[in-house]
Amino acid sequence: MEAVVIAFGGDHPSFIIGMDLGWIGCHQCDVINFRSRLARELGVEIDDILVNLSQTHKGPPFCIHEANREGGEFVSDYIEKTITDLIATGKRALALRQSADITWAYGKCALGTVRDLPVGGQVVVGFNPELTPDDTLVVGKVTNKNGEVLATIVNYGCHPTSVGWGSDLISPDYVGRARELVETATGAPMLFLLGACGNVAPKLQYAADTAVADKNGEILGYATLATLATMLPAASELHFDQVITSGSNLGTWLPVKVEPNSAIDRRKIFIEMAHKVLLSEEEMRTAWTPLTASEVFLNFRIRKQFEIRIDYVTENGTVRHPVWIWRLGDAIVLAHGGEAYLELARELRLRNLDRMILFLDMTNGPGYIYLPTKIAYEQNTYQSQQSIVAAGGLEEMLEVLDRQIKAL
Repeated sequence: MEAVVIAFGGDHPSFIIGMDLGWIGCHQCDVINFRSRLARELGVEIDDILVNLSQTHKGPPFCIHEANREGGEFVSDYIEKTITDLIATGKRALALRQSADITWAYGKCALGTVRDLPVGGQVVVGFNPELTPDDTLVVGKVTNKNGEVLATIVNYGCHPTSVGWGSDLISPDYVGRARELVETATGAPMLFLLGACGNVAPKLQYAADTAVADKNGEILGYATLATLATMLPAASELHFDQVITSGSNLGTWLPVKVEPNSAIDRRKIFIEMAHKVLLSEEEMRTAWTPLTASEVFLNFRIRKQFEIRIDYVTENGTVRHPVWIWRLGDAIVLAHGGEAYLELARELRLRNLDRMILFLDMTNGPGYIYLPTKIAYEQNTYQSQQSIVAAGGLEEMLEVLDRQIKAL
């Protein structure tokens, strides 16, 4: 299990952190005890840090209130060590900053599949071969002035659910093997950033054998390396050179140095979306008791539901959904704490073909509310049941973010 930290900027530094963690469903454990402390120790504001979780479903809890199984007594020390290690890593990243270029490219990856599958009269969370996933892969190559690779940034949307209940091992899922391949080939860290994955998962998943996670990771790892191979040298673009007369007239193109885009901009917006009727504790107990294994888990589930509402639900029937919009040279980073259906990221890119867009789910929680399409609500999918956002939220978020992109 790993965490990768990238620091950038001059007098006002910012951080992007990728962590092999599942989720942090608690305002106290995430906002107060984790990210606020991290910001204080690194000398920045909390919104200067993007913490993206890979959402591996085989990781230890990062919330002391979720540590309700055997071995839970070790979780507190694990969390403390992780936070202190991250603080030290962040300070080291600050000290090692140097002038760098980021070369971006879109690639394709065949790992993810749509996971809304009609079975009988219900829609289950499983591979649906009749629906087309989003195969978009975003890769950034960070190089110094000597052309040495400092890091590889990988943004891709797919639930890390390769390993299932049949294994009791802790695993980074497919991200671990992908990282091994890329880091071995480049000699530099790989920062994985989970993309829009609300209805996306591997075709082969829920396995007892971790070899399935490694196989899935090879799909992402080799796709990343293939995308890196297509890239031009840093701060360059192809220009038409000349026509050469041979057996036919041949047109030649050459890479030409250009002034790199050094723009850095950071902003945070709130998108107001209607929420569903919120259940009281009594209503939750009545509805969830038959579906929950024990009283301990039921109490945790209810607590988590109330934690989600802190600084999120308003008094006028809406939620204020935070989105961080960062400009990193030629790339636009859109990060939020939800799990959006793939249609949101795909449509944003289709509407803005001239932009390099990184879309990040599972960033700066807590909560990680699903944002399904209207169709998913009509089908009564698990994701639409779990979300407290009402139908139409994703479509509203699409329009807001599209206007934000076009205004940059």
